[in-house]
Amino acid sequence: MGSSKKQTVGHRYLFGLHMGLSRGPLDELVEIRVGDREAWKGSITKSGRIFINKPDLFGGDKGEGGIKGWLDVLMGDAAQAVLPALGALHGVPTPAFRNVTTQYFDGQIAANNPYPKPWKMRTRRALAGWDGAPWYPEKAVIWLANGAIRAMNPAHVLVECLTNRDWGRGLDRGVLDEASYRQAADKLHAEGFGLCLRWSRQSSISEFMQVVIDHIGAAQYTDRSTGRSTLKLLRDDYRVDDLPVFDYESGLLAIEEDEGSAQDGAINQLIIGWYDPITDEERQVRVQDLAGIQATGGVASSTTDYKGLPTADLAARVGMRDLTVACSGLKRLKLRFDRRGGVLAPGSVFRIRDPFRGIDNLVLRAGTYDDGKLAEGAITVSAVQDVFGLPATTYVEPQPPVWTPPDRNPQPSPNRRLMEASYRDLAATLNAAALAAVPVDAGAVLAVAEQATGLALNYVLTTRVGNGEFTEAGVGDWCPTAMLADSTDQTSTTVQLASGRGLDQVTAGTAALVEDEVVRVVAIDPQAQSATLARGCADTVPVPHAAGARIWFYDDFAANDPTDYSVGETVQAKLLTRTSSAQLDPALAPVDAIKLAQRQARPYPPGDLKLNGQRYPPSIDGDLVVSWAHRDRRLQADQLVDHGQGSIGPEAGTAYVLRLLDAIAGQALDSPPALTGNNYTSPLRGAYRVRAEIGTTRDGLASWQRATHTFDFKNGLLRTETGDELITEAGDYLLIE
Repeated sequence: MGSSKKQTVGHRYLFGLHMGLSRGPLDELVEIRVGDREAWKGSITKSGRIFINKPDLFGGDKGEGGIKGWLDVLMGDAAQAVLPALGALHGVPTPAFRNVTTQYFDGQIAANNPYPKPWKMRTRRALAGWDGAPWYPEKAVIWLANGAIRAMNPAHVLVECLTNRDWGRGLDRGVLDEASYRQAADKLHAEGFGLCLRWSRQSSISEFMQVVIDHIGAAQYTDRSTGRSTLKLLRDDYRVDDLPVFDYESGLLAIEEDEGSAQDGAINQLIIGWYDPITDEERQVRVQDLAGIQATGGVASSTTDYKGLPTADLAARVGMRDLTVACSGLKRLKLRFDRRGGVLAPGSVFRIRDPFRGIDNLVLRAGTYDDGKLAEGAITVSAVQDVFGLPATTYVEPQPPVWTPPDRNPQPSPNRRLMEASYRDLAATLNAAALAAVPVDAGAVLAVAEQATGLALNYVLTTRVGNGEFTEAGVGDWCPTAMLADSTDQTSTTVQLASGRGLDQVTAGTAALVEDEVVRVVAIDPQAQSATLARGCADTVPVPHAAGARIWFYDDFAANDPTDYSVGETVQAKLLTRTSSAQLDPALAPVDAIKLAQRQARPYPPGDLKLNGQRYPPSIDGDLVVSWAHRDRRLQADQLVDHGQGSIGPEAGTAYVLRLLDAIAGQALDSPPALTGNNYTSPLRGAYRVRAEIGTTRDGLASWQRATHTFDFKNGLLRTETGDELITEAGDYLLIE
């Protein structure tokens, strides 16, 4: 309690960061992650400026800060001007960075740690950045994962690689067999076969195009009849009867090699590696040939990476395509044709017939093609038995992940409480000198809260008085808490708990709060969710509690507002949950309030209330003697003296105010002057339902609570007018001394 001089506890680090993304322009920037945490998400389709406001992304000022500042997105358009901030930074001359997409961030990048965390940007490009107008734009984009992934048509990737003059082969579009590329683009679009693939120029453009061709199962070649570059997908898109047939009378000269795949040790499981662009993770899907596994009695596995595949469904379909090839025992042949074989091309499908080998009708797909020498007049083709149709469906159902990413978005605490600190609370945290210096009319505020979610680290306590701004007052840890499973009376000490959270953090001897009653934890069993409590400690008294009443084990877990508040002030508070990635938006935090009532300065109520020597008896018959134990807040200091212990003190100037009330009618039955002793014999006669109340006064201040008990009382002889002895209701009697 008490204000203190501000101290430097850390530093915020502000940088100017100029970051390159790729050649530009891009279609869209959709997400920015810093340190693998989401800093921004949205859509930017042209050069512009955004404000990133995530100062608590890495834990705020109590952790490693966050990201807060302006980000200029420079798409790299042909007419892009020099960014003034970069011009001021670099001086003259400063390039405009055209034809490349860059970002310039100016602001806070961390706190308490001067090393920037890595930035990752999720971008999209299919139509922007072409050398001229985009080719066939209607089919350039393929949406996947219910619209979450915007992939590019692989046919368009190949066309751009061939025609881009800046980084591709720079061919004129007129040298392409556009009909074949359009036909492939239509087929890939219908199949939902889009790729999310980046060329980082660590390999040649030819190698990159081959990666695309391997993904989609295709052949790209120069057609001998037209001289144009042609793209052909390897699909089951033909009628066998329509295929050309070659035998020894129609162009087939010889079968030079005839090989079949051995089944022993054949692959019967494929692991396909793919890349999830949404989570930025490399993932895998498995496809299996169950018949092959049963036949060989084991699993023979192989792994293939297709990093351009963006969904598990697409990876499974490609895996089934490759597995069919791997486990089918294909025949591979090397064939020699005369010039009539010139109609064949890489990827084309044909039939052969060789009665001498017992081949009546074998469907093959051409692979490599060798024209040979003109004088020889022979064409050599390597072919394989055709099983390259891409399955429209597979037997592999993408398994939904059992693990779901944890929600790091901060949520408000579901249960919170503000309370005014008692004298005992101050004595437990302040030294003797500081405790003695606390003004009589001052008060302090404590806050407790239940953990919002499993990933919520703690919370920031912000407070205000009146309509001012909420300011940070402290940081609080989540308080262990539970509810009473059963109702209790004033004498109950063993309680069964329910819905407990954090009970394993509670230690014996610490304070807890049940509604407004302070108790001492004698013992606790987190597994059984049971506790033994000493009742009515500090400035409180034992009272009954209903089932469902909440108990807070607050002693080591309360957030303290160090401000000195005056009596009568109402303090409002917002508790801002903190996770490892963010802090709760103050606009989403509920407002709690408490009015200060000079609690720490008030005398303690009496302890060990007894009626005729009994603690909380249900009834009294005869003269009524009320007794109690003295209490002294200064002598008790930080000790948790429960209600049943003997006298301590009393504090100088203490007097006791006792009232005996008719619990039904409400009027006072006996109200003696203030007492300084610790017992009183009442002259009360009659039969009543009595409520006894006894509190403490000192220096004009009344105790925070009063000890109370309601009981049935009768004293004296009651007779009816006819002389028969009869106990009647209070007020309907004739008292005979």
